[in-house]
Amino acid sequence: MISRSGDGGLLHKLGANSAIYAATNLLQKGASFLLLPLYTRYLDPSAFGVLAVVTSINGLLAITFTLSLTSAVTRFYFEHRDDSALMAEFWGSILMFIMLLSLTLGGLLLAVGDMLLAPLAQGVAFWPFLALGVLATLFQPIFTTFLTLLQTRNEASSFALVSLAHFALTTALTVALVVLLGWGVIGALTATLIGAAVFFCVALWMLREHVRPCLKWRHLREALSYSLPQLPHTVAGQLSAVTDRLVLNARLGTSAAGLYSVGAMLAMAIEVAAQSVNRAYVPLGMEALKRRTPQDLAQLRGIGALVVATFCLLGVTVAAFSSDLIALFAAPAFAAAVAVVPILVFVGVASAIYYLFVNVLFYDRAATKLIPLGTLTAAGFNVVLVMLLVPPFGLIGAAAATLLAQCVATLLTAVLGKRFDPVAWDYPRYAVAFVGSLALALWIGSREFQNSAIALTVKLAAVGGAAAVLGTLFWRRPLIFGSAVVCLLRRRFAAAAALFTTNDAEVAT
Repeated sequence: MISRSGDGGLLHKLGANSAIYAATNLLQKGASFLLLPLYTRYLDPSAFGVLAVVTSINGLLAITFTLSLTSAVTRFYFEHRDDSALMAEFWGSILMFIMLLSLTLGGLLLAVGDMLLAPLAQGVAFWPFLALGVLATLFQPIFTTFLTLLQTRNEASSFALVSLAHFALTTALTVALVVLLGWGVIGALTATLIGAAVFFCVALWMLREHVRPCLKWRHLREALSYSLPQLPHTVAGQLSAVTDRLVLNARLGTSAAGLYSVGAMLAMAIEVAAQSVNRAYVPLGMEALKRRTPQDLAQLRGIGALVVATFCLLGVTVAAFSSDLIALFAAPAFAAAVAVVPILVFVGVASAIYYLFVNVLFYDRAATKLIPLGTLTAAGFNVVLVMLLVPPFGLIGAAAATLLAQCVATLLTAVLGKRFDPVAWDYPRYAVAFVGSLALALWIGSREFQNSAIALTVKLAAVGGAAAVLGTLFWRRPLIFGSAVVCLLRRRFAAAAALFTTNDAEVAT
């Protein structure tokens, strides 16, 4: 049973911090999500495809520039937090190493990147497009590491403030360069570069009292011994996230990549929510795994049920209203993107479930080396499927390949983590919820209605039916989600949380 004592236990903290991280994570991705209406009106599908390809390659480069050392920031905080001097040295060594590595690799790419990146960006010129992306990525690792430090220390308010400032600057620059000056893709990439450079400086300034600049090998050895085994996992995960766009660009051109990216950005709302919950969950989950009390493990199990049910319901909701969202956020030239939204939203749902299972592998040092096994297998599976399915099925093939690959990663991680994880996750119920919700999402997302009133009625009925089935499956209470929404609208947050934490709301194991 989930505890109801004190401040509501882990569920209360998870909900409060997840809300902050959801908003700020959305703002971090604001240049590509909240600015979608601007992009689709000032960039045609081909130009938007160029932006999508550069952004995809930037994601791969960012991992190389850090060697996954940001994960060590989180993991060893719990080892060194009682010794502030040691912690300052540890963080200082990581930051100095990341800065030197970024400068070295960034300079190398600017010199010979035209040859190195050409196979990944067919049809996209290195100068100026990819070069601007490389420059922006050179500044981003320090800012990303700084945000990781804030997250690890549970400083959600500071995290939100810094992210909001970064979003505001990038948005203002994008509007000025793309809309007012008409710079197109170059304007969007330049705005990202300036924002990254400014907040590189902001991060260094804000860290000045908490970090001792140094390069101590004993700290680097400890951090790298933890992060390097995860590097294949991180690269594979990012490769899975961008393969669809890169292959679409290579096989069908930048216009196809642009259309697909618009659908992916709308579906990204689910992924943003999943990452936000995970950001709040990681420090709480690691604390619980460290203590391993029956009460804490029961709370994690209860959180698992709530995460799976909520994300399945979100997936059905976004899929049901996908055509309305495309019409609202994108120009008519991007209408074809609606076909991939119902599929891609469940990539985010599968990711949310994956984050539950992978946490123990990051915590248990004996299990960390197993992380790449699942993601490398899924990444290879993804590449093969995308290559096979894109030629005959186009955008739908790319979306289906991405979903299948994420499902494979989630399943393999569950299998690998089961012998290390003390939480008795309810795997069969999760599978039923996911498959059933996906089937409903695909059905409702593919329907075409002549009458808007009928369309709205059917969509609301589908969402309401999904809520009732999921509430019954996990808590034997078909109206539990409706009751929670009413409590939230009345600002009775504790009452909403209590609905999922009472004895009669728990399904017997």
